[in-house]
Amino acid sequence: MFADLKLLNLASAMARHAAARHEVLAENIANADTPGYKAKDLEPFAAAYERAVNEEGAAAGAQDAQWRIINAPAPGAMSPNGNSVSLEDQMVKTVEAQQDHDAATAIYKTSLDILRMTLGRNG
Repeated sequence: MFADLKLLNLASAMARHAAARHEVLAENIANADTPGYKAKDLEPFAAAYERAVNEEGAAAGAQDAQWRIINAPAPGAMSPNGNSVSLEDQMVKTVEAQQDHDAATAIYKTSLDILRMTLGRNG
């Protein structure tokens, strides 16, 4: 009955995506002064999930999703040394990744609370 809880799998995949995106953004920030470095990002979670479902089927979609790194075009001009990292843009994206992670953990927690109430365990 509880063996295939798709919502929990989806929330877990969302949290993993947000953590992976945060790693990529941290790498961008660390290389903000590296000549010729191109900023990267992860594809949006919805696109990665849809691709995983289409390739592997709905059952495997959330658990086995592989995140693709994409080149993130700089919103402004590239620096003279060829670096495309905008620290302001990276900070905004980092906040977005944190909000995505917070949403995923809230979904996960709420789902577990509902399961506990269903089982008669109020805590």
